Amino acid sequence: CGVSINSDVVINEINYRSSNSANPEDWVELHNKADESIAIGLWVLKDNNYYNVFTFPEDIVLLPGNYLVLCKDTVAFSQNFPDVANILGDFDFGLNGDGELVRLFDSNGLLVDMVEYDDEDPWPPEAGGTGKTLELIDPSQDNNMGEHWAASNAEGGTPGEINSVFR
Repeated sequence: CGVSINSDVVINEINYRSSNSANPEDWVELHNKADESIAIGLWVLKDNNYYNVFTFPEDIVLLPGNYLVLCKDTVAFSQNFPDVANILGDFDFGLNGDGELVRLFDSNGLLVDMVEYDDEDPWPPEAGGTGKTLELIDPSQDNNMGEHWAASNAEGGTPGEINSVFR
């Protein structure tokens, strides 16, 4: 698969290992950093396993500057974040707590974005079970580099809104 010309939709936040006290299950937040709406219907989220596929519904549009949270379990997520409305799910695979490849493909099968996170330096280890998430510091930076991520300042992360570590 090639890389799409449109990289205005980025993987912006990842919850891959929740704390024991609050578990919304795994989730990935996308952000549209463009000044225009982007149709993301029939886009696909995958991890490093070829067979783990979550396909977006056909009529989904991500408005400029907005966020969309993809959830493993929408019920568990909504119990933990009742005010976050822009969610999709349920994807039937989990994200590995020791590191994982998360990929986003457009409806033509072109790679739009990918992050291969880890739970070791330069990736923030606090995101591994302490109630913190991985948050992208600046959506214009290369999000496949660990130094461009930080552990969230907010307990449980900031799904559906600007990251707590945004600079």
